Amino acid sequence: MPTLASSSLASLSLLQIETQFRDRIWRGDALGSSPDQIVSSGFDELDKALPGGGWSTHSLTELLLPAEGLGEIRLLSQPLKHITQDGRNILLVDPPHLPYMHAWENLDIDSRRILVAKVSKSAERLWVIEQGIKSAAFGIIICWLPAASPQALRKLQIIARTAASLIFLFRPASAQSEPSAAPLRILLAPAKRHTLSVRLLKRRGASIDLPLYIPLPQIEPFFNPITPAPALANVVDRSSLPDVIT
Repeated sequence: MPTLASSSLASLSLLQIETQFRDRIWRGDALGSSPDQIVSSGFDELDKALPGGGWSTHSLTELLLPAEGLGEIRLLSQPLKHITQDGRNILLVDPPHLPYMHAWENLDIDSRRILVAKVSKSAERLWVIEQGIKSAAFGIIICWLPAASPQALRKLQIIARTAASLIFLFRPASAQSEPSAAPLRILLAPAKRHTLSVRLLKRRGASIDLPLYIPLPQIEPFFNPITPAPALANVVDRSSLPDVIT
């Protein structure tokens, strides 16, 4: 039996319904907005393509890479800079190489605000991400995640909803065919010199068939490509960092 509310809605046109409930209705062919805090990527063209106009907090963002060192850190350099300038910390979980802090500093990223966690097992890696999110001690968390089950990603996304952090997962390009709870999935690829191809595979809104081409700032490599991150007895390596995180 129709209720009074449903009867009154039935008498409204689609335009009237959208006007009345504009903050509660999203159309699938429209770029989604986000109720969460948004942080600009620093690239106007990319911001226009991202829901809300930038990187969204409280959620996972997957960056899928065919190889390391394409410019993925430079793509994130603006929020990394602003986070440290605001006195917040950055957590790097299991980077494949030892971070070259001189290059980070050249982009005004305060290396004293960077904490590196090196782990040896997948379960440990996921645990460190979870603890980093729950601690609310980090403005940005970046994790190199070669493999993860849909269940693990779903759990991380649920936990991510509780903290106002930017959370980026660097995953192999082959993972694009796997299901993921991350609301935003982006495939990166090399383009011409100092330019990155950015293809939005999943976002809230209509898909983008063609990639964006983002010019990146020119800087030295962020990681020493020769020296891998050393195996550590402890999860967290503070050897090259001031004691700013307690």
